[in-house]
Formats: sequence, C-alpha cells, structure tokens
Amino acid sequence: MSITRLEYLFQLCINNDATPEQREEMLELMALPENESIAEKLLHKAYEAPKQTEDLDSEKSDAILNAIYNADKIESAPRLFPRRKQFVKWAAAAAAVFVFFFSAAYFFIYKKQQEQLIAVANKNKIIPGRNKATLTLADGSKIDLDDAKTGGIAKQAQLRVTKTAAGQLIYTIANTDKTLSETTDKPSYNTIETPVGGQYQVILSDGTRVWLNAASSLKYPTQFATGERQVELTGEGYFEVTKNKAKPFKVITDRQEIEVLGTHFNVNAYTDENAITTTLLEGSVKIAAHLKNQLAQQSIILKPGQQSILGCAGLAVGNVNTEDVVAWKNGYFSFNEDFESIMRRLSRWYNIDVVYKIDKDPDLSFGGKISRSKSINSVLNIIEATGNVHFKIEGRRIIVTK
Repeated sequence: MSITRLEYLFQLCINNDATPEQREEMLELMALPENESIAEKLLHKAYEAPKQTEDLDSEKSDAILNAIYNADKIESAPRLFPRRKQFVKWAAAAAAVFVFFFSAAYFFIYKKQQEQLIAVANKNKIIPGRNKATLTLADGSKIDLDDAKTGGIAKQAQLRVTKTAAGQLIYTIANTDKTLSETTDKPSYNTIETPVGGQYQVILSDGTRVWLNAASSLKYPTQFATGERQVELTGEGYFEVTKNKAKPFKVITDRQEIEVLGTHFNVNAYTDENAITTTLLEGSVKIAAHLKNQLAQQSIILKPGQQSILGCAGLAVGNVNTEDVVAWKNGYFSFNEDFESIMRRLSRWYNIDVVYKIDKDPDLSFGGKISRSKSINSVLNIIEATGNVHFKIEGRRIIVTK
C-alpha cells in the first residue's frame, strides 16, 4: 500500500530524520483543507504509539535531550534523570515524539481556528459583487455556476451548455447533423438567476448575448422555435441581439414588451424602482406598455440614444447618455441620480442593507463615476465627501446619518 507525501514526511519528522525544509513542507501539507482527515489520523497515531521511535541510537537521543535542556536553559535538568543508557534512549525518543507532536498539533489546530475566524469575518465583510448565478434546467434541476467547473455542464436535446472562466454561459449546437431552425418540438426553458452581489453573461442558442446585473433573472427557451424568439426578464439586463428578420426578438417584463430584429439595448425592470426604463444604443425597438388600470396599450418606437420611462402615468421618452446607462456592464458605477436610487444600486451589488436615520430627501442627488471593483468604503467616502450625508457600517448594515 503506497503512502502519501504527507505520511512520508510525517514519519521522517517523528524519527527526527527530516531536514528543516522537509519539516516546513510537512506542516504546509498538514494545513491544507484536503489533508485535514489524514493529518488528524497521523497526529492521533503518533500520540497513541510513541514507542515506534524507541530505536533511536544513543547519539541521536543524547542530541535531542541536550537540545531540550539547552532550549529550556535548565542546567540542573540532567540530574533529574538516572544515567542509565536505556532510560536515556527511551526518554529522548519520548521527548522527541512529544515535542514534535505538540508543535504539529498546535500548528494544525491553530490553522483550523484561524480558518474558522476568517470564515466568520468574511461572512460579514462587505465585498464587491462578482460572477455568480444559478442555472435552472428544463427538468427543474439547479446548477450553481459559482461552484461548477469550467467546460460542459449540461446537454439538452441538440444543445451543449458550457461555462467559461470569464463568467459566461454559452449554448451551442451539439448535433451537427441538424440546425436549430429544424426543431418543431415544444420548447424547453432554462432560467438563469443572479443573486444580490452577482452578475453573469449568457450567449443564447441564436448567438444573442445577454448581460445580467445583480438580483436579476432571465427565462429563455434552450432553442428558439420557428416564428419568434422570446425571453422573460426581471431586474436589469443588457442585450446584443443577433439579427434575424424572420424571427423578431421579444423581451417580456412585468409591464411591457420589447420587440426588435437585431439591436443593442438595456432594460431596467427592478420591482423596487419607480419606473421601468429601456435604453437604445443601436438599431430600433418597439415598446408596448401595459398600463395599470387600463385595458389599452401604449406603444412607441425608440431611436438610438433615447430612453423610455414607464411609470404610473404611462410611457415617456427622452434623450440620455447611453454610456452612463450601461456603465454597470463595463465594470463601473456612473451616478447621476437621486441619493436613494444610488443606495439601491449599491445594496444590490454589495449585498448590504441600508438604514436611514435621516428624513428622506427626493431632491438630494449625486454625480460621479467609480469602479464596481472598489470597496464599499471607497464608494461611501466619495459620497460622504460632499458633506450632505454620513455613513456608519455595522456588519452588513449601512446606516445613513446627517
């Protein structure tokens, strides 16, 4: 039966035959999470069976005893032991095992305690969001994309689902004998959901790219049937739709439907926002809004650089800086809005709770740009520098004061 590198080095240390480099390597291996089980067994075995080292020669045993005495600086220590040769050999062996066992056990336990303390600290540490999401397949099974290895993660009908290291989910044709347009079967749907503090990118079977912001979801067919391409969005998403005049692309949100042939646009449909906004960067889109308490629909067509705002009173259209709108997709915040809207965006990205200890002021607003990879402290410091508000951090709570 073969032994592991850790077992080999451990035995060298027990026998006092290890070099300083080998001792250091052994302790590093012992501290690795995957070696936790074997490390515990080795320490227990050494504790239960110190007699394995009784065959030390007299030269080694004398050296060990002298090292222990000198380290403790107890000149009279040798007089405490009888000068019988056999006893000295046993005492040195036992001392060697005890000293090594104690130091290794201390190192091992200390490491575990440190890891536990770090885990607790990280739980409450406010860090920027990152690529993480959950994929729900047509059969209801779920895949945590944060834990899944890169490469193929699922196969559905003619399609292969692949995860990349860059935070992309890609749908490609697995069966080269057929094309996706040939399918007449009832479509099966997948759903990708990003949590608070997450983002992800999906490349659909037709080549359309979708970027999902934090706390968002996209429901879509694994392959588009003939006639149309339709997806459902909650939260915020940026779309680069592959052109196909024969198959219009539709995005369904809570209160509106967006129809395009091939274009680039952003949709913000968070339920905690006062309005749904659709911003066009390239091409053209048709928006049909379902007005509350009204049977009729309101429709408009956007031009590049325009943004529709669907509020309680209906649809309105205005010109905007599109670069600011899609800044989140490009890795930074671009603030030019009221204070509460900014705090809602920070709450989604940093997974924080905001508590207001001041009267809310709808006229209070801020402007500026900052990377989304910056710490929450950096972002709050910039806002705080205006002198209008102050922040206090308690765990994952941000308390707003004057």
